[in-house]
Amino acid sequence: MRQLDRMENQYTKPLVLICSGNANFYVLLAHILASEGFQTLLLGEEEVVDQAALRPITAIILDSAQDPELTVRTCAAIKANEITSRIPTIALISSGNERYYLALLKAGIDENFVRPVSPARLLAYLGSLPHNGADDKQPTDPAREETAAIFGALRIEPGRRLVRYGDEGAQFGRIEFNLLRCLLEAPGRVRSRLELIEAAWPSNRYVQPRTVDVHVARLRRELERLTGRPLIRTIRATGYAIDIDDGAD
Repeated sequence: MRQLDRMENQYTKPLVLICSGNANFYVLLAHILASEGFQTLLLGEEEVVDQAALRPITAIILDSAQDPELTVRTCAAIKANEITSRIPTIALISSGNERYYLALLKAGIDENFVRPVSPARLLAYLGSLPHNGADDKQPTDPAREETAAIFGALRIEPGRRLVRYGDEGAQFGRIEFNLLRCLLEAPGRVRSRLELIEAAWPSNRYVQPRTVDVHVARLRRELERLTGRPLIRTIRATGYAIDIDDGAD
């Protein structure tokens, strides 16, 4: 019975996958995360996608200290996989390698931290995430209680961060979905980058305007893939607006 209890506890703890070539760094990071109730697993970049697809994962941490370009490729592989694409993925960038920041954003990274990262900042970010897919299972999640909304031909389902257009649908990451909701609050109205930052990111986080541009570009591409037309307009030196059509073709 005790063995069964231990096995159950192992699979109910929030699990964080860590890709790092530095075993000592992993041991330190694993200890920090364990102190806050997280379970960790050390993996190589070549196996992280396969392993992440096997079980519920809270987050994936990619340590880029040894090979930043490999980290970019690994992030792109995670985000290109249908099963793992929605797992929050964090890159730890060594000081001096900040030039990889935009490359990681374009690859789909959800968050970047420059090493040495404050444990409190990392834990605060991880603590804000749904644990092991819990947001898809907990009926008491406030977002679950929000009803679907219709904007022209778009149907928005907040609980699943799902957008439907006719018979097609697309699920969005948390930041992109928050950006979309902000734009949809007033279709046609121009939203400044500051407004979008306030709507999509936690208040205690510094976000560069270029970061907003990358996430909006990602949102625009996915909406265009879904609807077959560009919905988001760029207003130079100002911000962005969304135009909603009346119906699907």
